[in-house]
Amino acid sequence: MWKHGTTKAGTIRWYCKTCKKSGIKKRIDVAFRYWENVVRRWLIEGLKLRTIAKEKNFHLRYVQTKCAEVLARVVVLNHSTVLDPTKPLILDGTWILWRRLVVLIASDTERVVHWKFVPTENLNSWYSFLCEMQGQPRGVVSDAQKGLLGAVLLRFGDIPHQRCIAHIVRQARLWLTRHPKTEAGVELLALVNTLTDARTAESVQTWCDTYQTWTERWQEFLKERSYLEGTNRWWYTHRKLRGVRSLIANALPNLFIHTTHDIPNTSNALEGGLNGPLKFVFKEHRGLSVEHKKALVNLFLSERVGRKNQH
Repeated sequence: MWKHGTTKAGTIRWYCKTCKKSGIKKRIDVAFRYWENVVRRWLIEGLKLRTIAKEKNFHLRYVQTKCAEVLARVVVLNHSTVLDPTKPLILDGTWILWRRLVVLIASDTERVVHWKFVPTENLNSWYSFLCEMQGQPRGVVSDAQKGLLGAVLLRFGDIPHQRCIAHIVRQARLWLTRHPKTEAGVELLALVNTLTDARTAESVQTWCDTYQTWTERWQEFLKERSYLEGTNRWWYTHRKLRGVRSLIANALPNLFIHTTHDIPNTSNALEGGLNGPLKFVFKEHRGLSVEHKKALVNLFLSERVGRKNQH
């Protein structure tokens, strides 16, 4: 082989005197990185493949084939995650395919720590996920999914576990609506809206006393029943109010852990910083196969952990 001029793009052309053919040499690793960047522009930045094909002067089907090849080769490094004892662990799960595939994600206040694909969120899946990480975090912040609560207790013992206040406020507002029709609802909504303001021991005690006063005042009101005409069938008239009362009562033991331990009071760093953008990407690419969706998650989260993908 010897040099035989250059192409229009300036690439060296090589000539073989044996087969009488000329061509250029392609480095597989460079070509893969090129198409990996194209995939990132497509999946992460939301650029359409048709636009990329037009920009690169390629046929659309060729671009689709190359992107599929990249996605098929994206895997996650087999790594051993060691938790930082000075930082809290923020946990949450995001459905990729409803009732079929969910990705469990763990992060601290700065970066993604670990993630895993499982069929569903339950005690076994969360416990298996937590056992893949070594060490003990400063505390845990989560939405208190039932299986997650048990898994954290089994894996880390009696560790400070903050219930995400944002989840409580969001769910309570959904049930109460923005304009409650009853006086009890108006008072409870105002109380819910001040949850995030309770950051000191004094303000927490004031909030708890106010909530206790509310429950005692409206205790009989919340017992009211509605009957189906002509039958003995009944239901509680103010079911949504009762639901919010139960929501707060169940969360109360873990609602203000952040005031006595240096951990966040919400999982917004994970929910809004990762899960939200990830769900948006899924919405933009609804036609992806399951394996391609997994590859998308791997690319997306790998960029936020500061670790390169293994090919």
